[in-house]
Amino acid sequence: MRQWWDMKCQHFDCVLFFKVGKFYELYHMDAVIGFNELNLMYMKGDHAHSGFPEIAYGRFSSSLIEKGYKVARVEQTETPDMMANRCKNSEL
Repeated sequence: MRQWWDMKCQHFDCVLFFKVGKFYELYHMDAVIGFNELNLMYMKGDHAHSGFPEIAYGRFSSSLIEKGYKVARVEQTETPDMMANRCKNSEL
């Protein structure tokens, strides 16, 4: 979530498509836009959250752009091994 908020603060005028594994996820106010404009369903959790498989990125991003939204795509560059190492080091 911290990474998402860091990016959102820098690009508040964009809907962030945040890559997680093989999915793009939308959080908080972006999830609300996904729900209202793209008919995405909310996922379970403590905050507004929705997502879709990566193959649908073109369709969903084009739809929002046609409706006047700015879209930003945030790709995942960290591998599972890198994440495990980062988490292990943060516990020290």
